[in-house]
Amino acid sequence: MKRIITAGLIILIAGIITANWILYTPHGFYEKAFAVGSSVCHQITSHSFSNSDTQFPLCARCSGLYLGSFIGLAYYFTQGKRKAIPKRGFLLLLLFLFLAWAGDSVNSFIRDFLNRSIIYETTNMTRLVTGFGMGLVMSTALMTLFNLTVWKDGIDKPLFINLWQVAGYVFLSALAGWIMLSSNAIFFQVFAYISIVTVMIIITMLYTIFWIILFKKENSFTKWKSLGLFLIAGFAAAMLQVTLLNLLRQWVLG
Repeated sequence: MKRIITAGLIILIAGIITANWILYTPHGFYEKAFAVGSSVCHQITSHSFSNSDTQFPLCARCSGLYLGSFIGLAYYFTQGKRKAIPKRGFLLLLLFLFLAWAGDSVNSFIRDFLNRSIIYETTNMTRLVTGFGMGLVMSTALMTLFNLTVWKDGIDKPLFINLWQVAGYVFLSALAGWIMLSSNAIFFQVFAYISIVTVMIIITMLYTIFWIILFKKENSFTKWKSLGLFLIAGFAAAMLQVTLLNLLRQWVLG
């Protein structure tokens, strides 16, 4: 009985938060996607891609990050409950991709605020490419942490194990970038929605991990079904974060 009441309360809270967010965000699916994007991205027009005067809901760097994370997570979800840390060579590759992403970000910051570049001119294309690199880092780290925290019967093998995965990721990232930057407005919006859904998936997974650790339920689950309440709680916290950040941004910008 207690479990049923708890489940009902969690679902009710998630429903109230979501309904409140829907009510107080602009009308239209794309406008609401843009609102989610504003909670994680600056959305500066000059740093974002556009199609027929429609701006992507994330900047070029975040576009690569979240589309890349979508590719990585979609693949890793097919690899079972692998939880081991990648071997040194792959960790070094992930470190390099992180440093490239961070370095391009710093270079862009210096160019925007000091009107000078350190080594090269940062463009939306370099932002997109380094963002895709960070997408591999993000998806690998997040899925490894999730499997390490959640599953009782986790597999002691890494998710990231060979260069074929790198080649496949590079190919799919290049294809996704090419499609997004094509002149087709439909594909442009489809990729926009995919990136925003990925934002919510990532935040939900992080909060799910948080709730599991908070209630000391690490390594207690064997099936997704038994994880349901924590996933709902994670989604509720994600929606609350997005809502509060939306309100904060509106307050700051007037």
